[in-house]
Order: sequence, then structure tokens, then C-alpha cells
Amino acid sequence: MISLRNLKFLSIAILLLGGMQFASAGIDENVVSEIASDYYDVYGSPHLVANLACDEVFERGEEGILYVNILNNGQITGFEANEDDIEDDIEEYGETLTRTYMSSELLSDRAITTADSMTATLSLVDPDAPIKIEQDTLLLGSLNTGKSLSSPAEFPIEIYDNAKAGTYDLQLYVAYRSQKDSAVTPPYGDTYYWYEDMNQTMVLQVVVEEEPYFRIENVESDLLAGDEKTINVTYTNTGEQIARECIARISVVDPFTTTDDQAYLGDMHPGESRTAVFDINVAEDATVKDYSISSEIKYKDEQDKSQYSDNLKIPVYVGPAESLNASVAVGFVLLVGIIGTPVYMIARKKKENNYKKYLENKETKANEK
Repeated sequence: MISLRNLKFLSIAILLLGGMQFASAGIDENVVSEIASDYYDVYGSPHLVANLACDEVFERGEEGILYVNILNNGQITGFEANEDDIEDDIEEYGETLTRTYMSSELLSDRAITTADSMTATLSLVDPDAPIKIEQDTLLLGSLNTGKSLSSPAEFPIEIYDNAKAGTYDLQLYVAYRSQKDSAVTPPYGDTYYWYEDMNQTMVLQVVVEEEPYFRIENVESDLLAGDEKTINVTYTNTGEQIARECIARISVVDPFTTTDDQAYLGDMHPGESRTAVFDINVAEDATVKDYSISSEIKYKDEQDKSQYSDNLKIPVYVGPAESLNASVAVGFVLLVGIIGTPVYMIARKKKENNYKKYLENKETKANEK
């Protein structure tokens, strides 16, 4: 004869598509309690710990990978037996079968410390922090207790050029699914599970190191096609440390050439500026437009090691060459002015002398008469 409990099980099992073995959060917990025995309430959960698996120190303007390791050290903190369900099933199905399912459920319940379907999202604690997170979300799979990721999660980041030295906080938000409980269905042995959504937030830190840092403050130039002139470039140390024995260097390509590509700037303290002067030759067929000339500063840091700045672009404009016809016309006018004026004065003087002699001869002839 089938008991009332088994009749309930059969009717509900048909509604749940009979042969289904595993249940999830989609099945109401109250429904499961009608068709399955929950012998134990087990307490515990996943607990994730994140840390950097790389150097936390970055330079301004640096692009790199933030390697993040995650450890699950979740623990089972205790369990409690549901004596009523155990006694009822021993009476109905026998002790051997019931104890077997009790062991099976207790083994299944140990999975409550596993973090399933993890999704990690990295963000800035301060939205104005000078850091760009190129890819902020990663799918990480599942992680059993006592285990770390098989390989660190990789978040590409970029430190802005204008970043101030200091420590910046990043927030790592990990969402995952965790098994809440399980139950078995004697005498058939099917096991049902149900889950809950959980999350953890952890803080990671990135350090932008103190160092000299340079930028171009001002450029003075008046370049023309076919011209040879100097340009004045003012560099400023906007960093936090002194840069010693600074040498500014330029690298030119067509339409520019130079025989003077270095300028000694000396020691530059934080906030201090120096101006470099470079000789620049411009090709006659240079296109009239804006150009950039590459430059860098070689210096010695506080450990007396030679270092190089980032590439610093010098903006210059090349104007049109002076018109040849205009130059010739101006030269001709000047030449006429230089040569013509004395000739005119001589001719005028000669004319005056001839007129004077004419008057004297005329007067002499009149006297003779």
C-alpha cells in the first residue's frame, strides 16, 4: 500500500516532468520539502579573497595588465540534523536506506562553500582617478573552497600621463551562485539542489610611483620652406623628483634636417622649466602645414641611473617660402635707389654748371660789343 507521503511525491513529481534529477532556485523550497527529505541544515558559504599577482607600482603613461588572483577559503561552520525527517524515513523506508541517503545529502551539502558561475567586475573607487580600465568584466567559472584561480584574472589598464603620484583604490566586485541546500527523495534517491545569488566586494590598490616627468610648456618657431632657423622649446619637470644632468634631444625626419640635435638643460627640480634651442633646416619643397618633431629628455634619477622621458612631440608650423618675384622686385627697387640717386645728383650738378657757363659767355659777348 502506498503511503500518503509517497502519493504526494508521485503527483508533484509528474508535474515536475518525472525523470528530472536536479532542481535549482527555480523550484520553490516549499515544494521540494513536500517531495524530498532534508536531513541536514548545513551552515557556511564561499568566502573570496583577492590580491594582485603582479607589481602594484606603475609609471605615468604606462599600459599594463593587472593580474588578480582569487582564493576561496569558504568554510562549513556547522550543521544541524532534522530529527523528525530522519525518524519518519527510518520508520517508512528502513534504517539502512535512510542512513545511505543521509550520507549522500551530507556529502552534497558540502558544496555550499563552492562559488559557481563567478563574474568579476573591476571599477574605480574614485571615478576621477587617473586610471583607465580597458576591460572591466571577466567570467571566471567556479571555484571550490581551498582553491585559487588556475590562472590570474587579467584586467588591462592604462595610467594617464597626467596622473599624480600616489595610491589609488580599485573595487573588485564578484557575483556568483552558491548552493543553499540539498535534499534527497527516498526510496528513489533523486537529489534536489537549490541556489542563491551572492556577491563580494574587495579592494585592490595601484600605486603611481614618484619620478621626474616632463612636458613641453612652450614652443617658439617661425619656420618657412627652404629656411634655416632656430626653434626654442621650453620643457617643465612636472614630476615629484629632481632630474639631474638633463639633455634634450630631437629626432627629425623629412622635410627637416639638423646639425644641432641636443641641448643641455642641467638639473631640473620639480616645477622647474628650461628652454632648449635647436637649429632646424627646412626643405625647399616642404608642404605648408603643421608638423611634429619628436624629442626626449635623458636624465639621471635619484639613484644616479640614466633614464629617458616619454616621447615629447614639438608642434611646429612650416609657412610658405618667400616669393622669388617679390624678392627680385624689392631688390631691384633697392638697387635703383642705391645706384640711381648719385647718378641723378651728378647729372643735375653737371646741368647747373653748363647753364652757369652759358650765362657767363653771354655776359662776356655783351661787354665786347
